[in-house]
Amino acid sequence: MRTKKAKHLEQKETNASVSPTTRTITARLKQTINQAGNISDWLPWIYVVILPIIMGTALACLENETLFRIQELNLFLPTRLFYEGFAAYPGGTLLWMACFFTQFFFYPALGVTILTIMWISIFALSKKLFKIPVMLFPLIGLLPACLLASIVQMGYFIFYIKLQGYFFAATIGILLALCALLVYKQTFQNRFCKWTWPLLWMAAGYPLFGAYALLGSLYIILYEWKNGSDGIFGKSVFSAVNLIVMTGVPLLAYQFYSQTSINEIYMAALPGFDIAGKTYTNFRIPFYIAFALPIIFIILHKTHFNCKRWQIITVHLIILAGTALFVKHFWYHDENFSKELRMNRAIEEEDWEKVLRISLEGSAEPTRQIVMFRDLALFHLGRSGNEMFHYRQGSALPNAPFPIRLVQTGGKTLYYNYGQANYCYRWCMEDGVTFGWKAEYLKFMARTALINGEPQLATKYLNMLKQTLFHKKWAEKYAVYAAHPEKIDEDPSLKFIRSLRPKTNELASDQSVIELFLLRQFAYNDSDDPVFQEQALIAALQMKEIDLFWDRFAHYAALNPHIEMPIHYQEAAYLYGHLENKVDISRMPFDKGVKDTYERFMAFSQQCAGMTEEEMAVAFYPQFGHTFYYFYFLVRGLHTY
Repeated sequence: MRTKKAKHLEQKETNASVSPTTRTITARLKQTINQAGNISDWLPWIYVVILPIIMGTALACLENETLFRIQELNLFLPTRLFYEGFAAYPGGTLLWMACFFTQFFFYPALGVTILTIMWISIFALSKKLFKIPVMLFPLIGLLPACLLASIVQMGYFIFYIKLQGYFFAATIGILLALCALLVYKQTFQNRFCKWTWPLLWMAAGYPLFGAYALLGSLYIILYEWKNGSDGIFGKSVFSAVNLIVMTGVPLLAYQFYSQTSINEIYMAALPGFDIAGKTYTNFRIPFYIAFALPIIFIILHKTHFNCKRWQIITVHLIILAGTALFVKHFWYHDENFSKELRMNRAIEEEDWEKVLRISLEGSAEPTRQIVMFRDLALFHLGRSGNEMFHYRQGSALPNAPFPIRLVQTGGKTLYYNYGQANYCYRWCMEDGVTFGWKAEYLKFMARTALINGEPQLATKYLNMLKQTLFHKKWAEKYAVYAAHPEKIDEDPSLKFIRSLRPKTNELASDQSVIELFLLRQFAYNDSDDPVFQEQALIAALQMKEIDLFWDRFAHYAALNPHIEMPIHYQEAAYLYGHLENKVDISRMPFDKGVKDTYERFMAFSQQCAGMTEEEMAVAFYPQFGHTFYYFYFLVRGLHTY
């Protein structure tokens, strides 16, 4: 064994062999590790920066189409008149700002970046305002999580929400309320500022920011109770004065806002989730929590917990997991809703093949909107007669807790593309009055005016769109046709749609049931235009009215003497010829495959005798699901909405 003296000499030699530079680096590394060990110094910044970026990335990646449609259902014009329309209501300036930022969702990643910067600002403000113990710091992450949940919970409500700028309004509003509290925190030691700032904030803030001004004042009152130096009497007087101001300013302002109901003065700039006279309060939950969290932060202000590192990390993980589950619970997921948004955008881009590809994705039963978008694409591609029954039929109801009308979610697109300009214009006008004006509405109104031969009216809407940041190029394209109406038929899409216009320029009631209206509009009308007449034949085919079919079929054949009759039209004629003897089909040149399929269908029917209709629909589908025979006998109970 080595003696102690030998060990000491060996250690001394080892130390001597280490260079001064190495010892310096080692010392600095130890110092850095020791500093990093102070979890309260660096952990909060993970939430201030990284967590908002994660939430923003998830929003941009998972809701790209929804965000794009949101900006289509938004409008911002840099004009005084546009601002005055908002200023006519308390909180109008806040909503005007929200509309400005919402338009950046035209590029979803850009809009989300702006939103994420605002969330980071809320994090940073909360960290500065509230000395929350490190143990509970993840609670601050729940505030932007609530704002995220308020966006992703919407689903079909994006078509019905009446609050302009909804998707930025809450974020901007809470940011402003926290800023009001920050100003108070920085100045409340000065007695003059302590009393004047809350009064000034309410007097100027309510007309500009509505209920969020009240929210900021509430935070100021609670902060004074938690941190003020005055006694109970002084705090009580301060609270009483500010509560009187909070109550009185909206009542006083009400006298100047003729379009605001007395029931709405304390809720100005907040969303009302009501449809058809019913309010869906579940959509308010993220707002309730978001508004309450700063109150909790004020209560926890300067609270201390003596905890070990493993306890802190455990609590953080639990709160983060709860936050993730909270957002997941409110995040709306629906395969059909996503497909409808993507198909609608593909239609606007006139990418009809993409519409068909999207319709084939997924396994859920399609909604009628998906089916109608798909049939529209087949018609524009000239493939309806050979392929319209090759795709799955369905009538799944939209996944929403409230009643959905196809005329609101996709009706304008269908009416426009089927040449029903008056009905498209009518619904744009009605929904504009009800839900506020949107860029999407102005686009349809401009194009319907062009189709109806009203270039001056089209110019009016196009000039408005030219003032926007992201729709100017679109408007300039159609402004050419407004200036030179004779060039409209040079655009294949506009020419195609003009061919589908009804004979008479009229506007009747569609009973808000767009699918049945379109079927009747075409099936009960004849035309010498081959495009219109084929759609009339398709409508008669879908309605399964035999006499109506023969009238449209005969006219279609006369207009197209040199084309091969599409398969589905042959199938209908061959079937109806055997079901009724009103029309002699013996001399019609049917394809051999049409005849053979019919014979096999009837033979298989004999084999399936005794089955219920539902059982037969399943049994027949693999062999005959792509035929009109199957559609006529076994596709029933499709419900439109």
